[in-house]
Amino acid sequence: MTVTLRLPSVLKVAVGADRVRIEGATVGEALEAAFAALPNLRRHLLLANGELRPHALCLVNGEVLRRRGFRDRALRDGDEILIHQAISGG
Repeated sequence: MTVTLRLPSVLKVAVGADRVRIEGATVGEALEAAFAALPNLRRHLLLANGELRPHALCLVNGEVLRRRGFRDRALRDGDEILIHQAISGG
């Protein structure tokens, strides 16, 4: 499946892209393809144990995925994965 991964502008600065077309039958496969294309992305999205960082949300076609098992979510050709990150500060 060919899907689009959209990233927030803060990640665009860090990894050099805000949108990438990738292949994957599941969110996990698609993210691994994105990590291969954008090597710095993994450390910005995932903890050492492979879970999403607490400040990150993963959405597929507007549906917020649960943190547990998000990698197993099946994808269809043309789906859009959106990573949303909270930004804090004062």
